[in-house]
Amino acid sequence: MDVKVVFIGNILMGDDGIGPYLYNELKDYPKLKEVKMYELGVIGLDLINFIEKDDRLVIVDAVYSKGNIGEVVLLREKDLSKDLKLVSMHDFGVEQTSTILRMYQPDLKEIKIIGIKVDKINRISDKLSDGLMKKIPKIKERVLSYILKISKED
Repeated sequence: MDVKVVFIGNILMGDDGIGPYLYNELKDYPKLKEVKMYELGVIGLDLINFIEKDDRLVIVDAVYSKGNIGEVVLLREKDLSKDLKLVSMHDFGVEQTSTILRMYQPDLKEIKIIGIKVDKINRISDKLSDGLMKKIPKIKERVLSYILKISKED
C-alpha cells in the first residue's frame, strides 16, 4: 500500500498554482524521500492512471475562500460537499475527480485533500499573489506536517 501525494493546479492562473509551487518546494525534502510525490498540473481525469487499488491518495490543491488566505486544511472524502468550493481552473474539480476515482478504483484505501485557502483564482498570472507568498513558510510547514502524518498512518 502506497501513499501517493499529487500536487495539482494551474500555474498560469495565479493562486491556483499553489499545488505545483509546493511540489517544487518539497520534492527534495529529506523526510519525504519515502513518499511518492507527483506534480500533475491540470491532470484532471488522467489521475486515474496513477492510482492503484490499495493506494492512499493525498491531493494538494487550492481551496477557494473569502478569508483566512493561506490557511491549510485537511479534508477527507466525506468533507467534500457543496458548501466547500475547491478551486477548479483545471478540468474537473477534486469533488468530481474523487467520485470518478471511486468508480474506477473502489478498493482505493482513502482520498485526503490538503487544501490551501486562496482568493485570487481567476486572474491570469504565473505568480502567486503577494498575500499568499507572505504565508509560504507557514503553508509549507503545515503541508509537510500533514504529509508526514498521513504517510505514517496505518
